[in-house]
Amino acid sequence: MCIGIPMQVVELDGAFAWCEGRGRRERLNTLLLEELAPGDWVYATLGQAREMLTPQRADEINLALNGLTAALQGETNLDSYFPSLPATSTLPKEEFPSVHEILERLT
Repeated sequence: MCIGIPMQVVELDGAFAWCEGRGRRERLNTLLLEELAPGDWVYATLGQAREMLTPQRADEINLALNGLTAALQGETNLDSYFPSLPATSTLPKEEFPSVHEILERLT
């Protein structure tokens, strides 16, 4: 499974850009996008800059990825990672599959 991440353009290099995000630096192919400038945010996956992002959208995606990390580490109160979603349902917890059960179904 591939998960894209927000990355910020640091330096342009022809049809590529050096970008940084989530503790890594990567040279991304930028042919799919219009003109970029240092400081722009992109959605990166598999070595490609796939989409331009606003800084706000980059923050939202990073927060959701932090929530995924927290869930995989066993945290169960994830509401703070997804502030734009409605409050947690009132259904009993046992009616929801665990993150591990969901991941098992996908593999």
